[in-house]
Amino acid sequence: MIKQKDIKFSRHAKRRMKLYGISEENVLNVLRNGRKETSEDGKIFFLHDINEKFKYPVKVITVQGDKALVIVSAYPLKKRRKK
Repeated sequence: MIKQKDIKFSRHAKRRMKLYGISEENVLNVLRNGRKETSEDGKIFFLHDINEKFKYPVKVITVQGDKALVIVSAYPLKKRRKK
């Protein structure tokens, strides 16, 4: 279970969230309920639909820091990916 105190937001992530109107609660929802994938460079990203707010799925990109999960970026995808 991901706890909010174990999560840190990068400055870039905060700016993307503000730009697209994504709240911290939306990010937590994506982390809890989203589909988890790992990229080759070690970044972990989550995809999840937030139908009541966004037309497209929201993607949250994270990296595991020493003490916390760091949110690197968050944004709605412009194209729907195949599941």
